[in-house]
Parts: sequence; structure tokens; C-alpha cells
Amino acid sequence: MKLPPGATGFNLPHDVQADLEAFTAVCHHAARAIDAAVTGVTPADVTPNFHTVDITDAQHHIAVLRHTTLPIIAFARPHTNDDVTTTFVNHTDLAAALTNLTDAQPLTAEQLQIPLSQVDLSALSPHEHDQVNYWKPTTVGELLFNFWD
Repeated sequence: MKLPPGATGFNLPHDVQADLEAFTAVCHHAARAIDAAVTGVTPADVTPNFHTVDITDAQHHIAVLRHTTLPIIAFARPHTNDDVTTTFVNHTDLAAALTNLTDAQPLTAEQLQIPLSQVDLSALSPHEHDQVNYWKPTTVGELLFNFWD
């Protein structure tokens, strides 16, 4: 796997930021497709580098994470209070619904758990390499969906 420039979310122009309003609308459509509802929206900021849309059905409460600079989506257990630990999960029905509605690619929990030692980081900018060296993420998910400031 080779991570593209912008993977860390650092040092990119503001105009490449993912549109939260459009992403939220897509999540509403996807939630309805699986008989669920959007129950919360948290925009990206300086930290985290991703938007979060919470979706709930009768059996699950899942956070849909949208990277702000790359067309990448992940699914995780919702964060609580100041907990910045991200536990990635799979949700195949929601992934299929989102794939039909957006160009953003859902990644699996397995892809997000790939160790960085097995990933090509050569396309990252020098500033991004500095961030990686400082924050020391160990997996693809920790690098892509982060709370770095």
C-alpha cells in the first residue's frame, strides 16, 4: 500500500477540505438505505483531521469517519468524551450504501490495521514525514485518522 500526499491531513490548502454538508447528506441517504438514522455530526477542525457522522440502527451505533483531504472513509466505534482512541470496525452494509453514493473509498478495519512498516510513505511531503516522526503512528489508521495538532 502506498499512501498519497495529504494522508496525514497536514500542510494542504483549505480548498481541498471535504465538504461536511455534502458528506452528511450522503450519510443520511446511506443510513436510510440500511434502516438507520444519523444521530450526530462532528466536523473536523485543527484536530481531528476527519469529519464524524454517527449512525444508529436497532443494533449498532457506528461512527463514519471522512478524511478531510483524501476521499477515504472508515468506520469506528464512536468516541466518548475526550477519548481519542479509535477502534476501527467493519460495516459491510453501510460501506456498500456509501460506495453507491460517493466517490470516497471505505477502508476495512484490516486495511487500517496494516503496520506502517509495511506501507510506502515516499509520497508524503517532508512536513508530513516530520509529523509522522513526531507522533509515531504505528498503523495506517492511526496515520490517516488522527488527532494531531
